[in-house]
Parts: sequence; structure tokens; C-alpha cells
Amino acid sequence: MKKVFSASWGQLEKGGSNVGDEAIFASQVRDLSSLEDIRIGVMSGVPEKTEEVYDVKSFDVAKGKLRAMTRGVRWCDVVIVGGGELAQDRSSLLYTPFNLHPIRLAKRFGKPAFAWSVGIGQGNELARWTPGQLRKWLGYCNGITVRDRPSLEILLDLGLNPEKVKLASDSTFTLAGDYAQPHTTSEILGVALRNVSNRQGNILPLEIRRKLGLYREPDVTGIRRKWADLLDRHIDIHGGEIRFFPFHTGSLSNSDDSECEAVMAMMKHSDRVTVIMPTGIRNFLTKISECRIILTVPLHGSILALVTGTIPIAVPYASKGYRFMEEAGIADLTVDSSSDNWSEELSVLLDRTWDTSQNILQVLSEKRSELAEKCTLNLELFRQTCLQP
Repeated sequence: MKKVFSASWGQLEKGGSNVGDEAIFASQVRDLSSLEDIRIGVMSGVPEKTEEVYDVKSFDVAKGKLRAMTRGVRWCDVVIVGGGELAQDRSSLLYTPFNLHPIRLAKRFGKPAFAWSVGIGQGNELARWTPGQLRKWLGYCNGITVRDRPSLEILLDLGLNPEKVKLASDSTFTLAGDYAQPHTTSEILGVALRNVSNRQGNILPLEIRRKLGLYREPDVTGIRRKWADLLDRHIDIHGGEIRFFPFHTGSLSNSDDSECEAVMAMMKHSDRVTVIMPTGIRNFLTKISECRIILTVPLHGSILALVTGTIPIAVPYASKGYRFMEEAGIADLTVDSSSDNWSEELSVLLDRTWDTSQNILQVLSEKRSELAEKCTLNLELFRQTCLQP
């Protein structure tokens, strides 16, 4: 039996959740479980729950994430890093080194490594020393799949072997077949908010800065008011209801549920709003699939909308959001969050998309099938490079 350690995700936080990361792991488990004689391991802050839900071996992070990571690498036969954004230095200068550390451990203990459906930050999202680290440690991997073309181009420009770096798609498109019938006449608007004011390229992660008293919460009242006014206007014109989807909850970064509640408190139509808490990945995705459109700041709001057959309108805070919308062929459903008039532009785009949603979904269904097909390359390259005798 081959033991595979997925080093980049676990239900790491008691009382918290990261829907995007969990969806990635759920898709990895589905893919890897299709192979014979595979045992999967993962880090987790709630190991009993993780083992119950996913039938995997959990490595408890209660005594430290690096300790759990080391135990997982020593236990396994193959180390996987990803999926998700493997390298970016805006949220913390420790983000990329932490994500690459499993590969360092794999080399130290003589284990093969594989990067699964990863993204790479662009331009000033990477510190000047990060490309060299990517060249060194991804160069050790047996295989690498990336989820967008700009990430592929960066790795090839670094001189990585083009035979082992392949363009696939986000691993969560493995789940697309579970959601076959889009709700083209739904009167539900989904909204995924995020306070990203902490992304300033600091050395320490937000959680540690808070504990050390090094972080002061900025005033984001103006942004929240724009969201509240936009959503009230939608209800005034189109009726229906609104569902908030907090993709991240807990203390590891600004918690999306707090942001949703703050915006809802400013709305005159707050009685038409429901907050869908991430109590289970399957239920959360089903609730997204019941929306006609989802307005989303976090990347996986866009990805999982398309996975479940819902139209995403993205307001990205980083290049990864723009890269996905371009990869999906729907860059015209993106609003630049740095624009002074972003809320007005979003309101116009929402009205137009709401009225033409049925036609848009017909076009998106082909792209969704294409991304689901490309997603199979993740497992295919892994099997070729890490499981062949």
C-alpha cells in the first residue's frame, strides 16, 4: 500500500473553517481514492472529525503544525503540496516558505514529492528571493500541475523541466459532475465577502500579529457601506433573497462571517438575507449551486460557483482571482476592486448578468466541462511520475 501525505491542508483550526482549502482536499481524496492500495494522510486540528469525514490518517497539529508536517512526511511514501496558491508573499512573508517546507522535508527523508494543481503569485506578489526558492524546491518534485497559464509560464521561465510541469485546472473541478443542473431561474443572489486590508506583505501572519499586539484593525466602514447599498439596490429592483457565504471563519485571517454580519447590519433588507455557515462542504456547495449568481471576493467563490453551475462575478483582491476568470473565459465578469468606482461598475454588471443569466450559463457549461476534463491531468501526472515502478 502506498501512503500519500497531502501536506498543504487539514481542518487546522478548531472552531474555524476554510471552504476553499477543504474543497481542494475533498477533491484530492476523491481522485486518490480511485487508485488501488492508497492510504491518505493529512494534518488536522480536529483529527477525529477529519478521519470520520474523509477516512484518512490525521496528524494532530495541537503541538505545532511543523511537528505534524514532519510526522506526516516521515510516515508517507509520497508527499503532495497544493492545491491552491502555493507561492505569494502578500499575506505574510512566511506563507511561501511554509508551503515549500514539505518538499524540503521530502528531500531530507528521501521521499518523492508532487505539486498538485498549484498557483503561483505574479509580479510584486512574490518577494525577490521567492523565484529562486521555487526553482530549487519545485525542481525537486517528480511532477507539477498548475491551475492557470501564468503560473505555468513562471515555472517554465524559471527553467523547470517542461516534461514534468503541466497545465491542468483547479482540483475542485473533480466535483463538477455532482452538480449537473444549474438553477437558471433562481431568485437567489449569493455573496462571498472578505476583508483583505491585512494583506500588506508583513513578515508575520495576521494571527500572530494579533497575539503580539502588532495589528490595528483598519476602518473599512466605507467599503461595507458600498456593499450594503449595492445589495439593497438589488433587492429593490429584482426582489428575491441573498445568501452570504463566509468561505473562511476563525482566527487565522480576517473572518468572513464577521464581514458578512457587519454588512448585513447596515442593510435595510437584512430580513431577506441568510448567512450560510460552512458546517459541511457538501451542504455549502449545494447552497451555492442554488444561486443564480454569486458575487465573490475570495478566489474559491468564483471557482466553486462554476464547479456547481452558478455564474460568478468576481471582485478579486489578488492576481489569482483575475487569472482564474481569464482561464475560465469569463474575464468580462470581473470588476477591479482597486477602482474608485468599483461598486458602481459591479452594480451595472450584476444587473446585466442577472437579466442574461440563462444565455451566459449555456456558454459556461462548455467551459465547465473543459475545466473538468483538464482536471483529470492532476491524477494522471501524479500516477505517471510518483506511482510507476
